[in-house]
Amino acid sequence: MRVEIRGKRWSLEVVDYLQDGSCGSIDPPDTPKKRILIASNQTPIDQLDTVLHECLHAAFPDLDEEAITESSTDITKVLFQLGCRVNL
Repeated sequence: MRVEIRGKRWSLEVVDYLQDGSCGSIDPPDTPKKRILIASNQTPIDQLDTVLHECLHAAFPDLDEEAITESSTDITKVLFQLGCRVNL
């Protein structure tokens, strides 16, 4: 799936797993053919959190990991309570 975040285009891909064992990853914003990878073996709330987490990295590449993690987790809880789910 192609997504656009703050004027940059990314390929968002669902994979069975990531080699480093993480739930998601993102290429640096200046990479040609940028990709966001999401591991499929997650619970529904973790899938939503991972997608939001990686999208926040795309939107705000200068934010540190702690700020991204705290923000994505808090926003995920609100969205999940509202019934939002990711259909991977």
